[in-house]
Amino acid sequence: MKKLSLKKLSLLVISIIIFLTSTAASPALREELRELERQRAAAGQQVSEQANLLAGTEYAMSQIVAEMQVLDQQIVDANEVLEAIQVDLLATELRIAETEEDLAAARAERDAQSALLRGRMRVMYEEGTVGLLEVLFQAESITDFFVRWDFIRTAAQFDRDLLTSLETSENRVAGNLSELSRSRALITTLESEQASAIVEIERQMHERNLFFATLEEDAARHAEWLAVLEEEARVVNLEFGVVQQRVRAYEAEAARIAREERERQQAAEAAARAAERAAVVAELGSIGTFVWPLAIRGTISSPFGYRPDPFTNRNLFHTGIDVSAPANTHIFAAEAGIVQFAGWSAGWGNYIIIQHADGYATMYAHNTRNRVSTGDRVTRGQHIGDVGTTGRSTGNHLHFEIRRNGTYVDPMRYF
Repeated sequence: MKKLSLKKLSLLVISIIIFLTSTAASPALREELRELERQRAAAGQQVSEQANLLAGTEYAMSQIVAEMQVLDQQIVDANEVLEAIQVDLLATELRIAETEEDLAAARAERDAQSALLRGRMRVMYEEGTVGLLEVLFQAESITDFFVRWDFIRTAAQFDRDLLTSLETSENRVAGNLSELSRSRALITTLESEQASAIVEIERQMHERNLFFATLEEDAARHAEWLAVLEEEARVVNLEFGVVQQRVRAYEAEAARIAREERERQQAAEAAARAAERAAVVAELGSIGTFVWPLAIRGTISSPFGYRPDPFTNRNLFHTGIDVSAPANTHIFAAEAGIVQFAGWSAGWGNYIIIQHADGYATMYAHNTRNRVSTGDRVTRGQHIGDVGTTGRSTGNHLHFEIRRNGTYVDPMRYF
């Protein structure tokens, strides 16, 4: 009952100290840290939003630049097309001028031939058929007559064919001139349409330039405001870091105080337990002899003192005796006392240490199972465990020790 009350008291004291150090850790400082955390989050949000606005504006600017590059290339291409149209128009004008000259020449030649033909026709009309007959009758022979007749007929046909050829040439030249005129009209229309297209592209380019200038102003404003917000966020972060360090320092100090108090309480509790064990042990009376710790006699496989180590074969001091026995043979407490330790280690496996009166303590190692716990009060000959080979062991056996005021003694002297 005393042990339970001491434990509860220790836990209560530790809880009160932790509560006081945590809740009294400058509430104003903690509230300041929470407020700075809120400001820090708000500043971060504002910086993020402003950065997004700037990024969006810069993206829009990049899109406008890309559109302006396309429009600029369209202007270059359109001007090249316009120049080609103007070259075609100039070439057409030159061809029209040449064709007009050809038409004028054809008409002059036709007029000259027509005048010549009319002159002949007038002479023939004035002289009538008498003149032609005289030319024929002046023939000296029939052959000469037919020759003269064929000449007159051929000359008349030549005059008619020549006039027809001249009229055909004139009509062809006139047709070419008409076709060239239509081509000039079409090219002129294309030139006008292309010039209008260039004006429209230039208008779009002007609009993009105005929009880009507006975006530049927006980007500059966003960047300026972002710099302000980032500076504010930096200041808040610095303040937060300072306050956070202060809080951490305060909490570390509080934790140190609580830890020291807990350690003091644990030491006091351990001292109380030791005093309680000592009081209990004092009630046990003086030690005379011990009872054999096993349910059977067994065989002492390794005595107390120096011996070759079974694992290294080095001559080492053996602090107890090893008693070979079948697995699960009952292990008994050699004398009444308090269980100082019941647990496990790599070397001893499951083992138990019991504190007795007059500064004595006994140890039972390599057990298959421990049947008592630390702090238990045991009686002389009580079943406390079972033989095994746990830990660093070569077979089923009990390692049994007796210590007097911390010094190992030969157990065989006490049976």
